[in-house]
Amino acid sequence: MGLADLVPGVSGGTIALIAGIYEELIQSIAKFNVENLKLLLNNNPKQFWVNINGKFLATVFSGILSSIIFLSFFIKWLIENQPIAIWSFFFGLLTASIFILKKEVLHWNTNRFLLLFVGIILSFSLTQFSPNTQEISLFYLFICGMIGVIAMILPGISGAYLLLILGAYTTVLTILQDAIRIWSNFQFDAFITTYTKLLVFCMGAIIGLRSFATVLKWMLSKHNDKTMALLIGLMIGALHKIWPWQQTKMITLSEKTKTLTQAIMPQNYGSDPQIFIAILLFIVGGFSILMLERNKNRKINS
Repeated sequence: MGLADLVPGVSGGTIALIAGIYEELIQSIAKFNVENLKLLLNNNPKQFWVNINGKFLATVFSGILSSIIFLSFFIKWLIENQPIAIWSFFFGLLTASIFILKKEVLHWNTNRFLLLFVGIILSFSLTQFSPNTQEISLFYLFICGMIGVIAMILPGISGAYLLLILGAYTTVLTILQDAIRIWSNFQFDAFITTYTKLLVFCMGAIIGLRSFATVLKWMLSKHNDKTMALLIGLMIGALHKIWPWQQTKMITLSEKTKTLTQAIMPQNYGSDPQIFIAILLFIVGGFSILMLERNKNRKINS
């Protein structure tokens, strides 16, 4: 999930769905309520830990944080230097996810197909916005944390890409990398500035995550088929954005120049399309998801 959340165009929620932990994750996050928090105030941390499914949450989020800490530099390098390879891997991952998750909708009907279509349009529309380039204030960083984390737990909507649209992706990635460099290079002169920004972003993320988890929990418990149809649509609508071969073009609107990317065929790619590498990593990405699905089914049947 941490690896997926680092990449614009891919959602950690997709991985959670395939791994079979999505509903438990949403339900556990939703248990951070006033009733359970009172247990902490009453000096009963053990019962609080049990009530919120603490062991599960600690395992998941430590995995996410470990991935972000250890792979953020590598992912940034891959996006800048090996775009076809990394996008092919995630394109295979997302494509396989869609075919697997369609089984989660028990009964397809007109309403389900309509929600599927709505999800496709919504996700496709979100990926058409151009990145914002405004200066990042602490308040804006807080809002970006709220919006980004909501998308990160929604399959098909990439939190990283929404941060890119909001103009905060590079800023957040730089903050994370600076937070790591402070300890590795002992650059403590930037400690207060860097960790203040990181704390503000994390506070926004925590509040957004807790607030939206309640909504998702209700949707999944009361309207599972409709919710899953919508989520699958969101994933389909995002496919074009992680197509390995993209063309950048400049357009002028209201005297403002914006940069847009457009999916193109490999033969129209300006340089080496690396078709063999793309196919290989597409298969690896799809196979990874199939292995997750197989492992989930094995646990269910055991």
